[in-house]
Amino acid sequence: MGRDLTLYPQKASRSELKDYLESLGFVRCGHFWDWPKGTLNYSWFDSKDYRSIDGVSADVYPIRDEEKLITGNDWALHVRNLVSASWHDVSMLNEVLRGARRRFGGTIKGDYGTNKYATLWKDESTPISRGVTAVFQRVKQDMDAVRHALPDASFSSPAITPSTSKKSRDFIEFANRHDPSRVLYNGLVPFAVSMFEYFFSRLFRILITYDTFAISKRSEYKLRVDFDILLKVGKGEESIEDVIASAYTFQNLAQLNKAYIDWLKIDVRKILFKKRRIGRKVSFLENRIQEIIQYRHGVVHHFDLDRTLTQEGYLAILDAVDASITEVVMHIQNKYKVKIERY
Repeated sequence: MGRDLTLYPQKASRSELKDYLESLGFVRCGHFWDWPKGTLNYSWFDSKDYRSIDGVSADVYPIRDEEKLITGNDWALHVRNLVSASWHDVSMLNEVLRGARRRFGGTIKGDYGTNKYATLWKDESTPISRGVTAVFQRVKQDMDAVRHALPDASFSSPAITPSTSKKSRDFIEFANRHDPSRVLYNGLVPFAVSMFEYFFSRLFRILITYDTFAISKRSEYKLRVDFDILLKVGKGEESIEDVIASAYTFQNLAQLNKAYIDWLKIDVRKILFKKRRIGRKVSFLENRIQEIIQYRHGVVHHFDLDRTLTQEGYLAILDAVDASITEVVMHIQNKYKVKIERY
């Protein structure tokens, strides 16, 4: 689902429409749709201050026979973005159409009727809210993808009940330990930790870009930096925030917490010092995350596979990561007085 609108110019060539889009910063791209021969596909995305979520796609295409009665021009301009597009994305979509119609005349057809533009709403977002929303939704979507794709156990073993004899229980548990799916569940533990690390690493970079305390701290901050890193910063390949973040590791909860306290006065461990029901257990989120990080270390560095890890157990790991991220997002909302779109 999304917004689809097409301008049928009164008079405009393929080359004129092409030049117009490129003057607005659109770049050539591929497209999954089966467009007519001769179509030019473009995309636009504004990464500054996290203004774009989906951007805008634009297509200059030769009109079909049934479209010739609209204006008679041989070429049309189609623009689109997804329903999840940001206010800035939708605003740009409208600006493309308005500018093209001023320059080339013509008629707009699309989801909103004839010569109607996409509806805009009151934008109350900030760079922090947009940046945090983007990284939060990315992690949540990938987490949900794993949940849906996670396979069931390969073995169909009898259920263990209170009436199951000890001998039968031992045999069932022994057989289940050799279920190949449990190897896969272990292999996905580092992925769960990588989601945690990615979220807190990206969140840190976003916040220190706009947080007033972090901005003031830069003037007195001293860090030994290799010359090749300076060259990358000069070329725009890395940012100042990337350099600051490189001084910390976000796979270690103590180091992660130090980074957030040093630069943002945010105590992540204190935020996670809450009891939550994760799977069948009630435990402190901080302790659960520490256990998961150590678990990942055993898998990656020692090939230490836990044959008791079931599908339910792995889902509990994802739930712990999910709950920890959500707690921090709620704290960010309150601290910076912003709204983070969760879905």
